[in-house]
Amino acid sequence: MRQLTTKTKLFYGLGFSAQGIKDGLFQLFLFFYFSQVLGLDPALAGLTTFIALLFDAVSDPVVGVLSDNWKSAKWGRRHPFMFFSAIPMGVSIYLLFLPPSGMGQMGLFWWLTIFTILVRLSLTLFIVPGMSLGAELTTDYEERTSVTSYRVMFSGFIPAFIIIFGLLFFFTPKPGTDNGMMNADAYPAFALLCGGLIVLSILISTYGTRNTIPHLPQSHGESERANLRELLRRFAAAFTLKSYRTLVLFIMAVYIAIGIGVVFTPYFINYYFAWSEKELALLPISSGVGGLLSLMVAPFLGKRLDKRRGVILSTFLIATFFSLPYMLKVLGLLPGDKDPFTLPFFILCATIGYTFLFVVFSLTNSMMADVADDYDLLTGKREEGLFFSTMSFAYKCTVGIGYLFAGILLKLIAFPTQVSPGEVPSDKLEWLGIIGGPILFVTYAASIFWILSYPITKSRYQEIRQQLQGRLTS
Repeated sequence: MRQLTTKTKLFYGLGFSAQGIKDGLFQLFLFFYFSQVLGLDPALAGLTTFIALLFDAVSDPVVGVLSDNWKSAKWGRRHPFMFFSAIPMGVSIYLLFLPPSGMGQMGLFWWLTIFTILVRLSLTLFIVPGMSLGAELTTDYEERTSVTSYRVMFSGFIPAFIIIFGLLFFFTPKPGTDNGMMNADAYPAFALLCGGLIVLSILISTYGTRNTIPHLPQSHGESERANLRELLRRFAAAFTLKSYRTLVLFIMAVYIAIGIGVVFTPYFINYYFAWSEKELALLPISSGVGGLLSLMVAPFLGKRLDKRRGVILSTFLIATFFSLPYMLKVLGLLPGDKDPFTLPFFILCATIGYTFLFVVFSLTNSMMADVADDYDLLTGKREEGLFFSTMSFAYKCTVGIGYLFAGILLKLIAFPTQVSPGEVPSDKLEWLGIIGGPILFVTYAASIFWILSYPITKSRYQEIRQQLQGRLTS
């Protein structure tokens, strides 16, 4: 593959702003909107994501295999799917936040379920071919981390400032309320803006990377059917690889922790710390700055420590800094919520945590591209789509499990719904601190166990590439 330009990396990364915008909506607004604003039972809200996994279990690998075998001389294997995903994703995001008024519990449940499935399906059409494209852009061990860093940077940087814009200009308190996130009218309007930006970012990114198509691997021979038995056979073959197995289990463990944190984030910031909308609008800065910093930190750690060690160190730092403010508050070592030190300290910890979370994303996606070469050496097949469908499914599956666990936790601690800050009993707030501190620290840190035996070092990867090149020339 020819040397990649910065322009190509920028266009490639831009499309993943769509994933970041969707994640921002889901992480900060969706669960809170349906459970606290509309009054849906938290356990039902958590269950919707789990149900959507049944569809993801089929759609993710099917899209991966279809894109692996797609034949188009003009548009290649990945770009047709990426183009097609844009409008369905934008429209589905908007409709998700537009449930008809007067719906009961089951009506809200099915609205949330159906449109969550549609959003996730349209995301699959972009993210699986998009991640596969990133693996195909270069075969250089360290350049791959650079490519994934641009992708991760855009998914963290741009959405952060869109969320800040929404909190400042959309989520303003209505008369009789003191919390802008309880303003039901703000959600559809903000979702419409986000849906339009998603469509634009995907279309610009996909069109902007069209010049790489002639240099990418193409499908050869007859297309292979993506039936369930064949998919299971391929996954079984991939799972025999220690590199694949350890990486996937690590990613799944990390995403479970993320899923729990995602659901609880609006509870933490609205109830546990009880910050105002203006203070709340400062928090996404940590994600944006973390995305920018990861663009430099991920390639540095990947080069200096190698990818596996970089992931281990980064995961420990994620666990430490995401949980530190909660740990200190539980122990009574953090000043009061209105103390001028508390919010800057929280933002600093979150910035460090997000930086290394994005570093982990960059390194593990780069590692999965290396695993695809390992699989190619074993089987003689290039199936990046199949492998990155695993990444997509692991992301959605385990975040979904995290959502389910979080919904169960909210049910277990009997956290009240449709209440304003200041109305929550102190014992419920104490539980939020325990979840944000010790529970999430242990959940993140435990994931390190799975990556300890990941076998592909830089020297091993160079051996794999030499053997693949030798096979081509023989």
